[in-house]
Amino acid sequence: MKILYVSAKGGIHDYRFLKKLSCNHDVLLLHYSADELIPEISGIEGLKIISKKALFRSFPLFSELFHFKKTVKEFKPDIIHTGYVWQVGALAAYTGVHPHLSMPWGSDILIEPDKKYILKKIVSKVMRTCDHVQCDAEYVKAKIIKDYGLPENKVTVFPWGIDLTLFKNEKTPGCRSKLNITPDKFVFIFNRYLEEIYGVEFLLDAFNQFAKNKEEVVLLIVSDGSLKGKALSFIKQHGLEKKIRMVGRVPNTQLPAILNCADVYVSTSLSDGTSLSLLEALACGLGIIVTDVPAIKEWVSDDNGILVHIKDTAQIVAAMEKYYANRALIKLHGERNIQIAKNRADWDKNYEKLNGIYEKILRK
Repeated sequence: MKILYVSAKGGIHDYRFLKKLSCNHDVLLLHYSADELIPEISGIEGLKIISKKALFRSFPLFSELFHFKKTVKEFKPDIIHTGYVWQVGALAAYTGVHPHLSMPWGSDILIEPDKKYILKKIVSKVMRTCDHVQCDAEYVKAKIIKDYGLPENKVTVFPWGIDLTLFKNEKTPGCRSKLNITPDKFVFIFNRYLEEIYGVEFLLDAFNQFAKNKEEVVLLIVSDGSLKGKALSFIKQHGLEKKIRMVGRVPNTQLPAILNCADVYVSTSLSDGTSLSLLEALACGLGIIVTDVPAIKEWVSDDNGILVHIKDTAQIVAAMEKYYANRALIKLHGERNIQIAKNRADWDKNYEKLNGIYEKILRK
């Protein structure tokens, strides 16, 4: 099968799809943010790639319709699979090409269309004209049906999943040595992007309060983003250089070792779909502190983690204190999280649902 996979992101989520798809199909990645394509994608064997920087970076619809249509005509795909609705899903909608599978990522359905009328109109056009929609959470599906009037059988939910042979609980004695973290340290990890949507300011403020008079606590920030400069300034201003480690983004293959250095995963996101970084933390058996956004509550409850309100610094501090004072709770939650990941987050199994969607819309 020939798959035209169109993305405006080119990040680790795309990598997971493209790596699996390229094993079974003839895949062309059409990518409209050329300077954001991560190295892992370039290394996928057999994957064809067209990277083009859009004249209007956030709106390839305004400048890339002709290029998109030309690519479709030349490649002649069996399926057009687009990710991020109003950016690249719109290219398929406004050129009228089929069959088209639209794959919302989260904010492109949950937040951005509610803020801007033009985005709402574009997303409505994509939802109305595409052949099927695949999303990663029941909450996202419910919002699509409510806001855009799609029939339930036009939307399929399955979590994207992770590689459970890579992400697993392996807390070997030497896993901290590479980061120069001693065994006595109590370690939190945050590996969401350093962007406003992930509540970075609330994470930093909470950890600063929690870490007072605690010399053995560490926060690993394993990511980059536009707020990196502000984060560094906060760390310096509050004298947290020895307690907060800015590791930066690491290749996905190196991330399991870093996750296994940590005791507790923290996500302070203001909105979310099914977070793959959360699934990776579950598989590695970490304690979990997450905001109580609906899609995340499909994975985390009081039985396997600690839920906090968005933008609630006091609750984040209290959650950190709770795990810090009760290491047995981390062990209990960690064991449950490993089982949840095995049962629900296996990408090898979940990927087969994607092939089922392809076959369904081709028959239609």
